[in-house]
Amino acid sequence: MLEQFLRSGCRCLLFFAGGGGGDVATTSMLALAARRLGIRSFIASAVWERFIIDPIPGPIPIEEILNGKMIGNYSMLVFGNSRALRGGSNVVFQAARASKVLGEPIAIVDLSKGVHGVRKGLEEIINYYGCDMIIAVDVGGDILATGFEDELWSPLADFASLAASAQLNSVIAVHSPGSDGELSQDYILRRISLVAERGGYLSARGVAGDDVKDLERILEVVESEASKATILAARGVWGPITLRKGSRESFITPINLLTFFLDAKVVSSLNPVVNEIACCMDIECVRRKLNSLKIFTELDLEEEIYKLIQEGVEVTGDTLIRIKERFRARWRPSTNP
Repeated sequence: MLEQFLRSGCRCLLFFAGGGGGDVATTSMLALAARRLGIRSFIASAVWERFIIDPIPGPIPIEEILNGKMIGNYSMLVFGNSRALRGGSNVVFQAARASKVLGEPIAIVDLSKGVHGVRKGLEEIINYYGCDMIIAVDVGGDILATGFEDELWSPLADFASLAASAQLNSVIAVHSPGSDGELSQDYILRRISLVAERGGYLSARGVAGDDVKDLERILEVVESEASKATILAARGVWGPITLRKGSRESFITPINLLTFFLDAKVVSSLNPVVNEIACCMDIECVRRKLNSLKIFTELDLEEEIYKLIQEGVEVTGDTLIRIKERFRARWRPSTNP
């Protein structure tokens, strides 16, 4: 697919880590691969960290970031010395870590402002860099979910980024299907087949030796369990691994070495809830809309975790599973007569 961009005369690509957190590692790997082909490429990310990095629930608003340079009202350049002030503590988020290891600024969008903030932020960034296409990268493939899968843990960021990307000139890049320990590899591949049935399959690409070296270098600084699956697959690992304190499991195969490039509008058309959130101006609106459809989100999880942390309770993998099950139980129909 990257070669196709080159042949089509594409001037500039913006690689966007829509899920935030450690997805910026693989997103950076793909941007570096495009540069080796002679394509001007830049890196962007939403900023939302796991609770072990940032215990304050929700994505990090731009106004809480220190040592950044504003691009517009919804976007910013961050650097190796950028930090977020969260609850009185400094948080070194993954986009800043990626900037440090790569020696270049990373653009970020304000996911706290909902789908509106992501879309406007992306528009500001592509205008700033002069890019004509966005490659929205999702490691694992949850961006292809419907939202109603029992195994799904974190649909909010992915769906908000999908809703925003589908309104722009974008391609969805699903890398390393199933690697985040949520939806299975088989299920993600089935969803890709449904996209293909509607004419939305564009191409697929396998990682090369230089990609693995880049990703290994990035992961020395950036925290990402899902992105590590690519390294494991490149080393010949086959079989299950546990993630997120043992609350999830992923099965490593050579499929984790692939990136599937898909039409963003077709992916969006297969999501039954994305239109419900498309006009949301803040993250609470997105969560409220998904909750109204009985969809559990990562913001629900983080708020419950934060309460436990405040009470001095140790958060284990079993704790995470119990929180999720408690929410699901509220939405199950009563069996009482």
